[in-house]
Amino acid sequence: MFRIRECLSTILLVTFLIMISCSWSAAQQEILDRYNETAGYIDRNEWESATSSMSSSTMLFLDSLASNLEARGLQGYVSGADLLPILCREYIDLSGDVTMIFVQGDQAEITLSSAESRKYSMILEGGYWKLSLEKIFINSIDTALRGSYVQ
Repeated sequence: MFRIRECLSTILLVTFLIMISCSWSAAQQEILDRYNETAGYIDRNEWESATSSMSSSTMLFLDSLASNLEARGLQGYVSGADLLPILCREYIDLSGDVTMIFVQGDQAEITLSSAESRKYSMILEGGYWKLSLEKIFINSIDTALRGSYVQ
């Protein structure tokens, strides 16, 4: 009987410790909520809301890219908001569960579960956590254009 109680106590203690270690801090929960909200906008094709959930550096990059494309004669991309749906569909995969959130000051890194773990950055701007995708877009476009004559 003593052995069963000892085993049961150990199992309950381990379960309790696992539950505590798996919970998010208040800051992590805020980031997770904002990430899920933004991922939902993208998933539902609510691009105006998704645009407002992007970091200023992401929107600055997209606006610059839209201007560059227009200067090269590609019409139809007046602003970065016009490019966001195209680039998200091509290069962003927000499926999977959030397995880790690492917060350092006003920056956070989110890791998603998948066959290959994906990481996304969020930046605190004006009191709100915003998704920062410009590095992913830049790297993906550079990779896609590698070997082409497009500069």
